[in-house]
Amino acid sequence: MDRSGEKRRKVTPKLLQEKKNRGELIVALGVYDSPMAAIADEVGFDLLINGNAGPMSLLGHPTPIDVRFDEQLVLMQAVTRIARYGLTVGHMPYMTYNISVPEAIRNAARLIAEGGADAVKCEGNKHTAKTVAEIVRAGIPVMGHMGMQASRKLEQSGYGFKGRTAQEAAKIVEDTRAFVDAGVVGIILEYVPNEITQYLAKTLPVPVISVGGGPSPDGIYIASSDVVGYSAFPKPKHEAAFVDVRPLIQQGLRQYKQEVLSQQYPYAEYTQHMTQEEHKRFLDVVERSA
Repeated sequence: MDRSGEKRRKVTPKLLQEKKNRGELIVALGVYDSPMAAIADEVGFDLLINGNAGPMSLLGHPTPIDVRFDEQLVLMQAVTRIARYGLTVGHMPYMTYNISVPEAIRNAARLIAEGGADAVKCEGNKHTAKTVAEIVRAGIPVMGHMGMQASRKLEQSGYGFKGRTAQEAAKIVEDTRAFVDAGVVGIILEYVPNEITQYLAKTLPVPVISVGGGPSPDGIYIASSDVVGYSAFPKPKHEAAFVDVRPLIQQGLRQYKQEVLSQQYPYAEYTQHMTQEEHKRFLDVVERSA
């Protein structure tokens, strides 16, 4: 039951599509570990996305290009062991679905079978859409990721804003349509002008969820590490922060260190002792064996 007393349902691709059809907003959150998954699922989100921000914010990777598949898989498992209601989506890391179709299907299947994900997330373009179609044909739901694509930073000349010109915007639309034709269940659209977000959300049959692309009538996505300020790196410029836990963590760590050095901690109430009789027996035993 949720707080309103209604029985909660596991979110599925069908439920996401129904929300779009009814004009209801989809709320998505990037989640990368078990504690955050537990909190997020309690609050209640439609999508729990294990994107490439996880290995960057938690494992210190400066770029998603050097993230190994098994690292992404472990973080996916950490989320799905805990989350019960949100639809969980696992990001396909750099070059894990670009070498061949069999390898792409195999890796996507591992995120589902071993990682526990409900769907996988692929970046790309109209050419990548052919592989995406094969993953979908294998029975694996796919969420497309368009606009700024971190794993394709070399091709895209960095992490900057995409689609500023009419020509660039038209290419994003063309690539996105190809992914929809391939059978994706939705589109994550990152760091683009809101005009592109609005156009695609209004013209595509699947949900278009914005992250740094302004308002979307379908839904909004943001990484939990940015929401709460918990990351190894600064917050991206195109995302908001709603609370900053870093000062609270620093306060707790500084107080712990200070109290250890001043011999205030461990506290007496958390320290266990032998009885006087057992302590005496203990000393007798160790002294005889010395």
